[in-house]
Amino acid sequence: ALILGTGGAALAVAYVLKNLHIDFKFVSRFHNLTGYTYTDLDKQIVENYPLIINTTPVGMYPDVENTLPFPFQYLNKNSLCYDLIYNPEKTSFLREARRYAAVTKNGLEMLYLQAEKAWEIWNQ
Repeated sequence: ALILGTGGAALAVAYVLKNLHIDFKFVSRFHNLTGYTYTDLDKQIVENYPLIINTTPVGMYPDVENTLPFPFQYLNKNSLCYDLIYNPEKTSFLREARRYAAVTKNGLEMLYLQAEKAWEIWNQ
C-alpha cells in the first residue's frame, strides 16, 4: 500500500496495515526514511502498490478542488484508491482515480464504524 501523508491518520492506517501484514510505504512532500516523495512516484512504483490510501486533508471541504500531486495516469483497474475524507463524497483524488479505472472508496463507512465503536465503548 501507498499511504499518502505522514500525519496522525497515516500512522493509524500504518498500524492497521502492519497488523494485517500488508507492506506499505509513506508518500510525502518531503523526503523521509520510510517512503517516497510525490516526485519519486513512477509507473513501476504505483503499479507495485495497488492499494493507495489518502490520509491527507487535501480536497476536503471547503477546498474541494485541491488535489494531490499524485501521478494518476499510472493507475488502472487493479488499483484501489481509498480516501479517508468523506466530505465531499467524491474528492478530487477519487474523481481523478476513477478517470483511470481505479476502484474508489471514501471514508464515510469508516466514520460510521468509528461512531458505532465509540458508542459501544462509552455505553457498556
